[in-house]
Amino acid sequence: MPLRGARSPGHAEAGILFGANMEDPEGAILRAARAIAALPGFRFVDQSCLWVTEPVGGPPGQNPCRNRAAVYMCPQDPQRVVKSLLAVEASMGRVRGERWGPRLIDIDLLYLGTLISDDEKAQVPHPRLHERAFALYPLADVRPGWLHPLLGKSVEDLIAELPPGSESLVRKAPG
Repeated sequence: MPLRGARSPGHAEAGILFGANMEDPEGAILRAARAIAALPGFRFVDQSCLWVTEPVGGPPGQNPCRNRAAVYMCPQDPQRVVKSLLAVEASMGRVRGERWGPRLIDIDLLYLGTLISDDEKAQVPHPRLHERAFALYPLADVRPGWLHPLLGKSVEDLIAELPPGSESLVRKAPG
């Protein structure tokens, strides 16, 4: 899908993944997406449909997660983008507790243009993106032609390389 609008100097396309499995997951994802679009220097471009995924890791008995990938134009500065995403999470009441535990909202930077950063606090592309069905399927929905800048593989190729049975953990939400 072609990018709508002109590219701005110093800006890049960012793939962002939203996830939630507490209280009102769909509402939380919508509020987070709108909050990011309202940030200075950020512009909403497109989004995937909503996906339902089984929680990965964490305590047993969690609710299924809702996930959505979205594309924004934003500053070409991974540290600034990650700091902004963490601020949106905090403003929505996200408290980082148990790893992979239930969450009101989770916002991950999947990629930022073709940038590669191994900064501990702002890694792009996301270091585990290629292993995560719950991120790859929504990303393929909104950016089917995206190429992983480190691996040189398309999102479709990355999905094909997931372990057998991964597709059973991810489905489009009804509606």
